[in-house]
Amino acid sequence: MPSSSAASPRKTRGPRNAIARGWWKALWPVLIGIAITPFTVRLAGVLALEGPKAFALLYPWFDVLRSRVLHSPADLVGRAYEYMLYLQFPFYGLLMTFTFRAGRHLRAVIIGLLAHFTGLMLVVVLAWLGQMPQ
Repeated sequence: MPSSSAASPRKTRGPRNAIARGWWKALWPVLIGIAITPFTVRLAGVLALEGPKAFALLYPWFDVLRSRVLHSPADLVGRAYEYMLYLQFPFYGLLMTFTFRAGRHLRAVIIGLLAHFTGLMLVVVLAWLGQMPQ
């Protein structure tokens, strides 16, 4: 009977193979956020012609920053506009990726939508607070 030390070693899969094959599965929300950004930038140009309320539906966090209630300096708003324009949807994707890695696909989508609708709700609340008499 051969000894156990003479047996051939078992082949093990390295973590490199698993990462190389399925890295895109874990990052699909970020990749989608990056892919739709040029389309949302184009849509922002069209919605800007419709007025500020239509623009706030697509980019609510910019209107939150621009609110009179927060007294944000104009320099900050001007620079943050470009950053928010290009980074809002990849940020939503990153937020969804962290949730998606926990194995909850629907929860990841709901959290991404919740982040966007929280911004919309803040726009409404800050507009209401801005109209209150001092």
